[in-house]
Amino acid sequence: MAVPALRAMLITAGFGTRLSPLTELLPKPAVPIANRPTAWFALDHLRRAGVRDFVLNTHHLAAELERELRRVAPPDVSLRFVHEPEILGTGGGVRNAWRPAGEESFVIMNGKLVYGPDLAAALAQHRASGALATMIVKEVSPQDPIGVIGVDGAGWVRRLPGFSGHDGGALRPCMYTGVSILDARVHDLLPENGCLIRDGYARWLEDGERIAAYVDSASFRDVGMSHAHYLEANLALASGRARWPGIAASADAVVLDPSANLGSEVRLRECVIGAGAELAAGVTLERCVVWPNTRVTAPHADAILLPEGRVVQVAQIADEHQRRRAAASV
Repeated sequence: MAVPALRAMLITAGFGTRLSPLTELLPKPAVPIANRPTAWFALDHLRRAGVRDFVLNTHHLAAELERELRRVAPPDVSLRFVHEPEILGTGGGVRNAWRPAGEESFVIMNGKLVYGPDLAAALAQHRASGALATMIVKEVSPQDPIGVIGVDGAGWVRRLPGFSGHDGGALRPCMYTGVSILDARVHDLLPENGCLIRDGYARWLEDGERIAAYVDSASFRDVGMSHAHYLEANLALASGRARWPGIAASADAVVLDPSANLGSEVRLRECVIGAGAELAAGVTLERCVVWPNTRVTAPHADAILLPEGRVVQVAQIADEHQRRRAAASV
């Protein structure tokens, strides 16, 4: 039997309150990372893995999300947007937007990630296992509070938030990355409104179903956790600490949109400068993201600079910079 063409859903309907005031202007999956909408990274990675057909759920600033993603989507990609007048949760959102095609393996990925897991290997493991679903996870320290997923030696999920039915034996502590592979038979088991983990996977485990885990080691960044996470993702790509196809780190760790207007003697170090941004003569910026169409007339460090003079200062990035300097001087 022929394997159906691979399709995917990007989960993009959240409010993004932890990134406010950024998300007062754009929804979280559209806030710019290295001058690309955040969800572009998931779209780009899945496209390179063979996905051409995408569905995305929307709620907050839905028109802005669709505008930003259609602007950067390659012509060989199909995007379908499904609006949720009321948030349905991750499980309900997938059930509402996904219509299974035959016996397909369907990929879901959170649209707030800068992350490139080995999807081919995960798919191969999923299809060989016969699991109802496969969660792509990362191993964490046993002391890590995020490590709430327990995986046994055979690669089966044995512990989840809302399910701790494991009777004994050591479990590998992992965190869920926000990427899963679902069999078509899952669709009717998904909650109409609720969480994919607590109202889906945990309930299926209680019912005796088997959920697999694929442990991936690729670099992982959740952009939506905080302003510090958002800024760090931008700076990591600008400096080369994180690498992504098509994004080149420069010697001064600057990602500069060609349409930005820089005055004389502007000094930039570890910065991302957006389209149409205007930097006045003599301005010095260190570890900053300047949003599109933003005018900057004063020096800044460790900041996100928004239109109309709004500035989000990010203390955690400044602290990390001081730690790196101290370590380098030892």
